[in-house]
Amino acid sequence: MAEDDQSKKTTNNPKSYQERKECIKRKSMELATLCDIKICIVITGPNGELQTWPDNLDACKEVLDLYSQNLKPKKKHKESSTPEPEEEQGKKDLLTLVESKLVIVNRRIRFLVNKNVVVADNGKRKRIE
Repeated sequence: MAEDDQSKKTTNNPKSYQERKECIKRKSMELATLCDIKICIVITGPNGELQTWPDNLDACKEVLDLYSQNLKPKKKHKESSTPEPEEEQGKKDLLTLVESKLVIVNRRIRFLVNKNVVVADNGKRKRIE
C-alpha cells in the first residue's frame, strides 16, 4: 500500500509542479507590476531542468547582479590612530554639545553664588537676603 502512495506521488508530481510553477510566475508578474519592482525567478524542475522568469535572460542577469551587489559585506574600517572624517565630525558635535551644557551649568552656579540663595545652617537651609 505504501508503494501505491509513492507511485501516486510520482505521477501527480509533474502536474502539481506545473500548476505551482504557473502560480508562482503569475504572482511574480502581479508583484512586479503592482509594486513596480524588478523580479527574477529561477526554478529547478523535478527533472533538473532550469527555468527562469522573465524569459529574457538579460533581465534576469540584471536582477541577479543587483542581488549579488547587495550581498557583499560592508567594508569595515581598520582601526587607526586617525579617526575617519565622519567619526571626527561626530566627536566634534558631541564636544560642542558638552561644552554648551557646561556653559549653562557654570552660569547657573555663578547666579546662585552671587545671590547667596542658600546657606547651610546646622543642617537646615535658610535664605539670606
